[in-house]
Amino acid sequence: MKIKYIYITGLILFILTIVIIITLTASNEKYIDYTSNVYLSREETANIIKNDSDKYIRNLTKYDLYARDVSTPEEYIYKIIEGCLNFSEKQVIKLNNCSKIARKFFDNKYIWKFALIDEVYEEGFPHTRMDIIFLSPKVISYTDDNLTRILIHESIHIYQRYNITEINKYLKDNKYTVSRRRDSEPLMRANPDLDEYIYKDRDGEEMLYKYKSSMPQGINDIVPSKNEHPFEKMAYEISEDYGRFKISKYINI
Repeated sequence: MKIKYIYITGLILFILTIVIIITLTASNEKYIDYTSNVYLSREETANIIKNDSDKYIRNLTKYDLYARDVSTPEEYIYKIIEGCLNFSEKQVIKLNNCSKIARKFFDNKYIWKFALIDEVYEEGFPHTRMDIIFLSPKVISYTDDNLTRILIHESIHIYQRYNITEINKYLKDNKYTVSRRRDSEPLMRANPDLDEYIYKDRDGEEMLYKYKSSMPQGINDIVPSKNEHPFEKMAYEISEDYGRFKISKYINI
């Protein structure tokens, strides 16, 4: 009788354990902690650049390559890999603090992944590829407010990339229309944060940044233009709203 009791008790405990494990697993799948950041190592960043899975570097035009002072995509990849870096503890702490503030203002519902790279890559300008935000040490050294604004801006680009239905609605509501493909403009400046189209604004004006000549002296050697693309305009407007929000907190003090 005692043995039977022990057996039944053990069986009940086993079943309860299984139920708890299943419940916790389901809970973790449903409630992902999107507030945790991922910091890529130098090796991980180098592999992403080398694999070029979004084909950003492979698709650079000869004018893009000239602006980056290289002759081939392979040469550019080699130069970038040499500049891949590990995050310091101080940089991680600062990014954690600023990203918490940024998420309170605009939460794109994705885990934020960061890669650190020197200014050889895209002249150090912050940008995204896939679901990764690329930053330089110089950008991380900005004031907390400026860095927070940049994180909001870049997180919006990731949102744009993976929420096509919502972004198409934004384009329609703001009367942006597709004009042509970006690769139809020979001197078009590459930007990994954009889609494949040139758009017209509500006034019928094309939105694009193109190089001044066939021998650009850098990626910012472009023909002056009001707006580059609806995605950039959206990201700037929302991130600038953060600045106005900060200021408005003190107006009536």
